[in-house]
Amino acid sequence: MFTATFVFACALDVLGRGAATFPPVRFIAHPPAGVSRLAQGYALPDTGEIVLITSTEAFTQAQKSGCKDPDAVREVASVIAHEEWHLRHGPDEGGAYDAQLMALLIAGENMDGPLFHKIKQAKLAVLAAAKRTAPGTLMARR
Repeated sequence: MFTATFVFACALDVLGRGAATFPPVRFIAHPPAGVSRLAQGYALPDTGEIVLITSTEAFTQAQKSGCKDPDAVREVASVIAHEEWHLRHGPDEGGAYDAQLMALLIAGENMDGPLFHKIKQAKLAVLAAAKRTAPGTLMARR
């Protein structure tokens, strides 16, 4: 099994980025309390760090394959881009998902590919959930 640092380097490589151009990254095995169990990573604006969760399917597949699974590496790269966007621009999920989708394209994913579709669907679900729970949102009554 390859190291988390190796996977991170592979992900940066497919984005055409070097570690020196990137915020600090920390690796953890599982999301802590208060973070969705589905999260693949998150940003810590107070420290300027990105936290990557190494037990996710994409991350573990990239580790096992030695970065030979392009979909797994692309997905990890896109998560990194998503979280970097949050550090630089704030909590807006729409912008972060747009950055993630762009990262997938940069990494070689096809717009019609399953990974692009998966992230696009996640974006739509997250934005719909945020809209439903936003303060002042009127809900239709039946």
